[in-house]
Amino acid sequence: MNEVSLSTPLEHPGNDNPPGSKESRRSRRTTWIVGVLVLLAVAIIVVVWASRRSNDDVDGWQTVDVSEQGQVDSVYATDGARLERRPDGLFVEVTVPTPEPGAYEYPTNDMIPPWVETHPAVGQGARDAPEIFTLWLFAFNDPGSCTEGQCDSDDIGVDTAARGGVYQVDGRIAADDTIHLIGNVRLGQTQLDGAPLDDPLGAEVHVAIAPHGRALSGSDRVVQLNTPVGNPALWWGARFPTT
Repeated sequence: MNEVSLSTPLEHPGNDNPPGSKESRRSRRTTWIVGVLVLLAVAIIVVVWASRRSNDDVDGWQTVDVSEQGQVDSVYATDGARLERRPDGLFVEVTVPTPEPGAYEYPTNDMIPPWVETHPAVGQGARDAPEIFTLWLFAFNDPGSCTEGQCDSDDIGVDTAARGGVYQVDGRIAADDTIHLIGNVRLGQTQLDGAPLDDPLGAEVHVAIAPHGRALSGSDRVVQLNTPVGNPALWWGARFPTT
């Protein structure tokens, strides 16, 4: 098959424009201009895409690392968590490698908050028996009032100065090598505990990935996907300070 370049006009049987004619030169010039414009368009798209990726924070996104299970100073996933603050709420996206079954510490089913009735037994999964992970968001509406200058579980509640609240964002069966958890919290959305979100633009936000062990079936799976379990020592977490 003959190859055609941008600099060579297509030749058709019965072509009335012999090489070197004015029409032939005009055709080659037109083809060359079209080729240049296509390349410029592609270059512009690439530059715009790269600019948006490198300026997430400028566009309203915050990007932070996700910490190892139960640790604050050890990174598990670089730039693994992103938060967009909106006047009507928060949008969060977390992407991390799926923890290897048996390679981390599991909670026990009695590690649940007082407002939760029960959680099924937490068992180790395997490559052919994936585990469940859930994503939780903690919003502290007045971070300047957090106890000892650091927002934590002591600052969750309608009567605390920081007015912290808890929301579930997502829950997944981690059947792949990567877990992608995503969701939003909107103004007026009912919180699971603590105070409702009322300052999405100024709140300090924490997110936590909780492990629920091997995915069970039936109603137990439903509970796993929708119930908190464990504590900060057993979660992978990220913190978004106020901007």
